[in-house]
Amino acid sequence: MGNFYFGENAKGEKPNFKIISINIFSQNSEFQELKNYLKTEKSDVLVLQELTPDWQKNIDFIRKEYPYFKEEVRDNNFGIAIYSKTPFDTIVTKNYIDEMHPSLIGELKINGKSLSILATHPVPPLPNQARFERRNKQYQLMKKEIDEMKISNIILIGDLNSTVYSPNFKLVQSDKMKDARSGFGLNNSWNAFIPLFRTNIDQCWVSKSINVTNFYRGENIKSDHFPIIAELRIE
Repeated sequence: MGNFYFGENAKGEKPNFKIISINIFSQNSEFQELKNYLKTEKSDVLVLQELTPDWQKNIDFIRKEYPYFKEEVRDNNFGIAIYSKTPFDTIVTKNYIDEMHPSLIGELKINGKSLSILATHPVPPLPNQARFERRNKQYQLMKKEIDEMKISNIILIGDLNSTVYSPNFKLVQSDKMKDARSGFGLNNSWNAFIPLFRTNIDQCWVSKSINVTNFYRGENIKSDHFPIIAELRIE
């Protein structure tokens, strides 16, 4: 836990890459709130979780600004999408558990360096043991994926449905990676509706070689999650 508060960071350095991750909440229909927020919060890459058919119909404004993207739309709470201002070298869907719970891996160049982004939203561990086991199985598969990646710059980002304090979180924690939040305060992102129970299941982990120049929580967009934003220096 000490690591969480006192990890190395690079405050004050100039970032060259910014990524936003937002669980938009499938039942939220306040599309304009997201639009207003993204008018002021610009980034290089945007990751959305809980992308439903209804949401997909209402976010042309995102596709205009981020013309390179992959959307895995679902009727459940596990649709996911990644949007970029620069082209992907590759982008693939990964069904670690099944096709109803997709993750995405996009690879692109930043500053001439290859960067791999694993965007994900594993199932929550409740309300039953089966879900708990499926989430943990996905953690193990993602860790294996990250450990085997040849690229040295990697980002794992999304609603991970676990805090760093959970003993199960170790199942996804690669030795290659560090918590982007470390040194920047708690920035608890969920539950936006219940401040008393707010915690940090939206997470961003980056390769140890990547400098984190800033990490913060975004504004309320009428979702049960706040956005999370990481500003990075990739060299």
